[in-house]
Amino acid sequence: MMSFENKSTDELLRIAKAGLGFTLIATGKTAEDIDQLANAAAESGAKITFVYKPISKQTHDQQPNLIAKSV
Repeated sequence: MMSFENKSTDELLRIAKAGLGFTLIATGKTAEDIDQLANAAAESGAKITFVYKPISKQTHDQQPNLIAKSV
């Protein structure tokens, strides 16, 4: 499985503009980055699923809750 969270926004924009979909753990991205990616996906027909991990102090045995939103 390919990881996308370490890719730059420019790389992700190229992927989205090509019409390719992906899932992105978006917790580290800015609102502007998310907006640009969502707009590129809407224009090309790509499907991006943004997954947000709540930032909190957890012990290693607790499972983080994930919130996903697809565009």
